Amino acid sequence: MSDEILLDVFNPPQDDMVGHGAALVAMTGSEDFLEDAMQTFTKLRPRQRAQFGATLVYLMLDGHASPSRREVFPTERIPGLHEFQPRAIDALSRVQTTASLLHAKIALLAFSASRTGPPTHLRLAVLTANLTAISARRQLELAWVVNVPLDGSASAEDCADVAAAGDFVAKLLDRRFHCDEREIEPKDRKLTARLDMLLRAATSVAPENRKPRFIHSLDEPLFGQIKKRFPRPTQNPCNLLLCGSGFYEQASIYNQKPRIFELLETLGAFTNHPKRIALVEPEDGGAIGDWASEGETEGWQVVKPTDAMNQNRRLHAKFVYAGHFRDGRFRDGHCYIGSGNLSLRGFLTHGAMANGNIETGVVFAVADRLDAKTIERQLFWRQGESPIEKDDWATGREGDAPEAEPILEASPVLSGRIEASPARRLRLFWRDDLPTQCRANLSWAGRDWFDVDRDGDVALNDEESPSALHVRGGYGREWIVPVVDAAGRVGWRPPRFDKFADALAALLDFPIRPAEATDDEDEEDGEGVDSGGRGNGAAPRPGGGNVIEAEKSYALHAAAELIENVAALQTELPASMLGDWMDHVDRTLRASFPKTLIDTWRTYGIDVFEHLKERELRSPHLIGKQLKQYCEMLDGASRAWRLR
Repeated sequence: MSDEILLDVFNPPQDDMVGHGAALVAMTGSEDFLEDAMQTFTKLRPRQRAQFGATLVYLMLDGHASPSRREVFPTERIPGLHEFQPRAIDALSRVQTTASLLHAKIALLAFSASRTGPPTHLRLAVLTANLTAISARRQLELAWVVNVPLDGSASAEDCADVAAAGDFVAKLLDRRFHCDEREIEPKDRKLTARLDMLLRAATSVAPENRKPRFIHSLDEPLFGQIKKRFPRPTQNPCNLLLCGSGFYEQASIYNQKPRIFELLETLGAFTNHPKRIALVEPEDGGAIGDWASEGETEGWQVVKPTDAMNQNRRLHAKFVYAGHFRDGRFRDGHCYIGSGNLSLRGFLTHGAMANGNIETGVVFAVADRLDAKTIERQLFWRQGESPIEKDDWATGREGDAPEAEPILEASPVLSGRIEASPARRLRLFWRDDLPTQCRANLSWAGRDWFDVDRDGDVALNDEESPSALHVRGGYGREWIVPVVDAAGRVGWRPPRFDKFADALAALLDFPIRPAEATDDEDEEDGEGVDSGGRGNGAAPRPGGGNVIEAEKSYALHAAAELIENVAALQTELPASMLGDWMDHVDRTLRASFPKTLIDTWRTYGIDVFEHLKERELRSPHLIGKQLKQYCEMLDGASRAWRLR
């Protein structure tokens, strides 16, 4: 799997679609890869996503600290992404999770034809790769992907897998993570709104009486589930077993046949002398190396994996293929792909065990006949490969056990939410495992540190709109957590414009340009709509007795320019883009237009928003709820600017 192939998981299924919401689960994730995935998924660069103000991707990583991981991704580090903070103890079973590992790797994604409309397409990707650049570029990985359009055309089998994955994500979040806004009804949540929509959509496609191919080990080990799904033919038993793994069992002093091999031999009905092949990296073979280096492998061929692209990548994929081998081809096979290594911990433990792993995978039939090139490219085995030499083996290690580190400590305050009534205030969402009398320290840009109690909210003045909170807990720990504003935008800071021409240009910049059309490093060129030299937002300088008339003329000219250009754009938009357009207008009007211009409009009673309600100036497609929403949006902007 190349970097591009792993990123393809995040590519919308059609050019006219964009990412709507996603849940990502992995053991580890790196900022560089996650940012690339976000751009692929949303078609927006970081600055554009920050201006959009929506949380689009929800991340659940293993909670263990490590030398390279001392905190969850702080809010605003990757705009549009929210990482949930891990629990130290499973709240349901009270099992201490310090020795338990979240090793699962899946992506559940929703796509839509618009950025603000409902999802129209779901995708499930079961991965062997972590969400890191190392997995994407330096390792041999596999991905299994199904797409489910929400128009009823998807197969029941694909729908069952998506529904099962959605159920897994919901249970994992509930058991292993602190969930922001947990105390609020789903319909009223803002920070997790798109995750809630994604999970509802996944649940909605669940068919009756259809067993999913997707499996997980929240409560039950993988091996038994894999064995049930592998066929047991009686008339035409399999003569081939090919498997690969990033890691195997930990080395022991006994040099015995690894138990995992004994288990794999029972997966299906095989001929008396089947071809059994294990792909092993000599440095990560563990017990395989100790056993195989003795020379007698009891019917198994232990060989190195092959990188068909000759990029010297190491095997990290975990898979088991059973089928028929004849004339150099595979046929009539079944395959397991997943996060679980071919180890006792990966296959025989589960998440409710104190030392268990949470894994994910899929078992499916492989109807196609695979030729030698396909086998080499997709299953990393080259026919005729010689067994690993004794001198090539190195000391093995077990790669699916947690680091000897504690679970990351979660912030006492998970997020904040600005509410306008009954008085303007900041509502805080606390961890649900803290005592009611706990306290924390808060600050944000423009306000110094102060103490807060769990049972109290924070009063805000009209000028205060924090986009993120700095939180201090015990022992000097500090976190940065998101704030949802009164309009439902997360971590949003409105752009500021000193010139009317720049503000108008931002308003007319629709649809939002794709990521490749702009660069966050580029400086704005300052060019906007030509305002006749009066677009700097400042009132004309005094120069005689005509100052008042000049101010009024300038204000009328700017108002006419705004109305004319906005009307020209919105009357031509198709109905499918109106939701995105109203969201864009609302965000831009909440930005800082030049104060002197707004003051002049107010002085002379010029209400540009009232004119934009006129039938001939608004979209002809606006009817019913959308028309009401459009008028309420304009009224809100008019009140915010105190034009009425």
